[in-house]
Amino acid sequence: MVIEPLDAGDDEAMKAWHDTFLASHRRGRPYATPLMRQELQARFTADLETERHLAYTGVVDGSPVAVGMCYLPMRDNLEQAFVEVHTHPDSRGRGHGTAMLDHLEQVARDHGRTVLVGEVSYPYESPADGAGTPSVDFAMGRGYTFGLANVQRVLELPADEGLLRDLVSAAEPHHGEYTFRQFTGAVPGDLVDSFAAIIGTLLTEAPTGEIEHEPEVFDVARIRADEKVFAASGRTKFTTVALDAEGEVAAYSELVLPKYDPGRVYQWGTLARPQDRGHRLGLATKARNLLWAQPHLGSATLVTFNAEVNSHMVGVNELMGFRPVERVGEFQKRL
Repeated sequence: MVIEPLDAGDDEAMKAWHDTFLASHRRGRPYATPLMRQELQARFTADLETERHLAYTGVVDGSPVAVGMCYLPMRDNLEQAFVEVHTHPDSRGRGHGTAMLDHLEQVARDHGRTVLVGEVSYPYESPADGAGTPSVDFAMGRGYTFGLANVQRVLELPADEGLLRDLVSAAEPHHGEYTFRQFTGAVPGDLVDSFAAIIGTLLTEAPTGEIEHEPEVFDVARIRADEKVFAASGRTKFTTVALDAEGEVAAYSELVLPKYDPGRVYQWGTLARPQDRGHRLGLATKARNLLWAQPHLGSATLVTFNAEVNSHMVGVNELMGFRPVERVGEFQKRL
């Protein structure tokens, strides 16, 4: 197998790369959530100061058999590289995945990274750490250790509006001093500073298990740059925020509607600042956001991921009617 850098600006090369990526993701996984070609192309071709996405194609006899990605944060978590490998189902068991992973690890070394992080999906019925499943055995056989168990949950839309209204009403007595605001797309200028402050803590405020993370560095410039990439990817974001007495963002929840992934909607982050917890703001923003956005979402499957130990948010999801369908483990390796 010959490994070549992907020229993501070449539509034909990008399509061939993504066909392999998609086939690997979807084999035997009815609830797989692969990014679409247009979404990845927007990421790969973006010129961002905050992150780098390096993608590679493994070729045999002129055809892609494996693909890989190496994501490098450039302003925080500078020891880390996030790696992802996918082998076409028709080409598995021939060492292509191993060769691609070896290549990505060398790329990480070349960029001075010493901690590798990756995700592995496996059936919900499996052990929390995925022990005994082929993908986990592959990762652990190459020196990766289990760090955190996540569960993927889904909710078929449209959701029960009566239930959502009841959840909003039940939470209201606990946060009378807060106000709520909703927006589609870009963060309004008067909220962007406090929104940046809270979103930068999501990586560390959510459970991380044994995975080592630093808070992310977010500012207005980064948010605006990310919004341009997001728009280019064809995704629309619906956001509900809770504001404190000073008008700063105390909690938020986001939903994402993808143009190129019909039938899917994604529940992104939901978080309250530590000093604002205990007021049911997570439930309030999440239920309000879905209730508000639902007329724009159509019939679709709403997908979310949570750490299994995050009992509070798991409880919120269960109240809203989400059900578990798959596990996603996070694994780490020190070089």
